[in-house]
Amino acid sequence: MVGTTAWADVEDARRGLIALLPRDRFLKSLCKGAITVGRDKTNPIRGNLVASALRELATHVLHSLAPDDEVRRCVWFEQAKDTKTVTRGQRARYIVQAGLPDDFVKEKLKVDTAAMAKPLLDAMDKLHKATHVRVETVVRKGSAVREMLYEVITEVHTLLEDATEARGSIKDAVGTALHNAVFESMILDTIQELDELSTHTRIDGHWIDEIEVRRLDAREIEYCVTGEVEVELQYGSNSDVASDIGMRSDDSYPYKVKVVAEAGKPLDIDAEAIRLTVDTSSFYE
Repeated sequence: MVGTTAWADVEDARRGLIALLPRDRFLKSLCKGAITVGRDKTNPIRGNLVASALRELATHVLHSLAPDDEVRRCVWFEQAKDTKTVTRGQRARYIVQAGLPDDFVKEKLKVDTAAMAKPLLDAMDKLHKATHVRVETVVRKGSAVREMLYEVITEVHTLLEDATEARGSIKDAVGTALHNAVFESMILDTIQELDELSTHTRIDGHWIDEIEVRRLDAREIEYCVTGEVEVELQYGSNSDVASDIGMRSDDSYPYKVKVVAEAGKPLDIDAEAIRLTVDTSSFYE
């Protein structure tokens, strides 16, 4: 949008970013302050002040969503040789993948975190010169100020949206592993809600309706799974059934599962760690 960015575009970008982080009051203040200064035509260094505000805005988002301790706990973290701190690139990487290992992100999610982070990091680098006010670095022209605001706010927004999309694809990547682990859990443990429905209750199978990633940080990933379990209900013994004084019937019931796995090993799901509940209320209706 070089040379064509209007203040309406900047406002739209601001609203879009705030909508992604509605509880972040400081972010709202930073956006408001940067735009207010940017619209002040009487300020001869308005662009330079906007650059400083935008740098703080992007830095705030990176630091709040990717705290130092969390980033350092990730399996992929390696201290950069040229600094003792966590880099901006590492923070952006955490926002996208948290503690997920690189091979899972690249091979299963088909996500390139470096490519996602690059536009924002490049935009932040461009701000550096403008934040140092010199005769040759003064930014006053309205079009330049608008483009600066629009670019940085938009790139922060894009990174957050890309991260949401990338994390949303986790459920497809772990579907088979979760399906197998849930079935193993059903076979290993007696499910009280099902066991009390008949003399002998047999699990025939199950299907998953939805997988939700409830939480993802440096160390853990928490899944919530909903689906249906298929069962055979037998009344009486096998000989009773053979003698026609017992019976078997098939039914299915909705279930809900919660399980926590290591973020560094998202496909290693322990069946014994699964917490499963089954809703059999339809049986009694």
